[in-house]
Amino acid sequence: MLQQLLSRLAPPPPGRAHDGLFSTFAPDGATAATLRALYHQYDDAYPDEPAPPQYVQFRALVDWITEYEHQPDGLGLQRMRAAYVSCFEKHDAFRVTLKLWRHDPQFRDALVAARRAVVAELAPREAADMARRRHFSRWRECRDAPLDIEGETRLALIQQMSADDWHEIVRRWKWDHGHAEIEWITQQRACDRATALYALLSLRPSRFANHSAPPSEQKLEGFVCALASRLENGFYPNAEFALDLSMRQHAAFAAEIRALLATGRSPWRVPADLLDHEGSRLPAPRYTIEDGRIQFHYEHWLRHLAP
Repeated sequence: MLQQLLSRLAPPPPGRAHDGLFSTFAPDGATAATLRALYHQYDDAYPDEPAPPQYVQFRALVDWITEYEHQPDGLGLQRMRAAYVSCFEKHDAFRVTLKLWRHDPQFRDALVAARRAVVAELAPREAADMARRRHFSRWRECRDAPLDIEGETRLALIQQMSADDWHEIVRRWKWDHGHAEIEWITQQRACDRATALYALLSLRPSRFANHSAPPSEQKLEGFVCALASRLENGFYPNAEFALDLSMRQHAAFAAEIRALLATGRSPWRVPADLLDHEGSRLPAPRYTIEDGRIQFHYEHWLRHLAP
């Protein structure tokens, strides 16, 4: 009786108004494999790759269920499925789940608490996402805006750009489009050292240093060797830019440099400290590239050129 009275006094669980925050992963019911995949989804995440609150709360619930089941009643998998519904499914499925567990108030309360925690964290993110969508609402205008430089080829356009633009082009370059443009950029003394370093490491040069690159990529070997040689020999006098890498990308690039240095040969003796050079500023590009097409960088266009 006391438990019933307390449940009546408690605030109702989150309702249908929050359905926009949730996405169904398993509309026909979560299998054990799905539950396992969701639990381990962010096992190898870096500190700058925080798990979304649904995953955090689901994992916490599963851990609690495992501890709660110190006297197993054979309902562990069903409880984990209920945890999945509470953290990922929309309101109708959640409401049904609460009814199914009404005779286990402790577990039902845990489901409601997890749902509330997910909503509390996702609601501000939804507002931030809406603000971001508003900010980028003129992206198509920017994409279609005529450039203020002319050239018959991408390279002709790139040759009229600044070092800031070159850095942006290299960061967004798809190697399926070839390497002639990046080769030209990295041959210029005005190219920032961070730009050249990013170009080299994004190509995973250890494959060429260790002669393990597939035949389809052998055409890149000359370019990669020449670029590594320029970095090894201090070709680039400008080192203004910070690389601003994610932790995952930094780890991958650091592993590449270690593999290059392990060869003990030129041109692979790239100074290890280049990767952690802080620079004096971030690039401020006027142009960018999208699917091989040169266009204005959105932030520059919005601030300086948008009608």
